[in-house]
Amino acid sequence: MKKNIFVIPILVFTFFSCGDSAGTVNSSLEKEKLELKKKKLELDEAKFKANQKKNDDDSEEKKENIKKSGNIKSEYKYLLGKWNGTLRNKKLSIIIDNIDGNTVSGYNIAGANKRPLTGRIYPDDHNWNGDCLYCVKVYKLILSEPGDDKWDGVFTLYFYKVEEVDEQGNEKGIYTYSADGNWKSNSGKLSGEVTLSK
Repeated sequence: MKKNIFVIPILVFTFFSCGDSAGTVNSSLEKEKLELKKKKLELDEAKFKANQKKNDDDSEEKKENIKKSGNIKSEYKYLLGKWNGTLRNKKLSIIIDNIDGNTVSGYNIAGANKRPLTGRIYPDDHNWNGDCLYCVKVYKLILSEPGDDKWDGVFTLYFYKVEEVDEQGNEKGIYTYSADGNWKSNSGKLSGEVTLSK
């Protein structure tokens, strides 16, 4: 009987002690979960702010490009943008980003190779002999790659803005845009014909 008197309080104490430690463990887990949620919210907020800043930066860049393009002579504006075609029967894109006076900047993409371009606009120096009867604007552009790659070179291209005509030769007020010319490596070991359109 005396043994039971001592056992009962020990069991009661043990029971309440276990309950307290379980409560403490649950409380610790809840705190950790709250901390994790808080950290996740902070990360989400940081990502949101980073995206916001990137969008703001992109908007500023777009505004700057619009501002720059606003200073471009109206007859040069058709030169801006992406021109797709071929160089030596391989895909080529030339992107003209900016024209400042007669200075041109942009880049070209040939396969996986992307190279910056800078150059100048020159008046058309073709001797057409009536071959481009409906050419409205033709400009010669000489565009150079930087020269720090062994395959860098120079593009000499003629860009055409041609007005479409109907069967009777009447102008339709619709224009097509194309370019042709050549590319030659700085080493002189490689060259090729270029055709582009927009």
